[in-house]
Amino acid sequence: MHLTDHISDVQLNEYLDHEANDRAQVELHLSICENCSARLTALKDLFSEIESLPELEYSQGFSEASLWETARFVSSRNPSTPLPRSLTLAVTLQAALAVIAIIVAAPFVMQFLSPYVAGIPAASFADVFLQLQSQWAAWLAMLSTFQLPRIPEFPRIELSSLFMIFTVIGISLLWLIGNGLLLRNQMK
Repeated sequence: MHLTDHISDVQLNEYLDHEANDRAQVELHLSICENCSARLTALKDLFSEIESLPELEYSQGFSEASLWETARFVSSRNPSTPLPRSLTLAVTLQAALAVIAIIVAAPFVMQFLSPYVAGIPAASFADVFLQLQSQWAAWLAMLSTFQLPRIPEFPRIELSSLFMIFTVIGISLLWLIGNGLLLRNQMK
């Protein structure tokens, strides 16, 4: 330790506990540095104040609920700790499977809902999409002569109800496993 370096809190505590290896150097620095001397005085005051506190007896009213209340403030888990890789993978997989399930189920849902929404006078998604496409094409034609190619229609895929049942069961199992991993990691 150089005389120009300040003493760390660890070194000050070791000095107060008479465990410092370089006690002579610490005393020499304390005689020169007002900042470190003031920190040492503050530490001495703190320890004397702690020692002057009265001792508390264990009371019968100390319940498990108050123990949990105390433990809530003394949490050992760091909130900025990154999630485990398996948990991140499970959440990502669940999100991807949910999107796939929505895409696969959309034609069936539309087939079941079509009789109920047929009486509602509203523009269909295809009409709105065609209007937007024609406006976009007109705007591009004003800017240049380039024209967008037409978007091809994808063939409708017919899936059996047995396949849909197995898909729903599989997605449900993956969801349960992912949430089980989430809950297991929270219990630790």
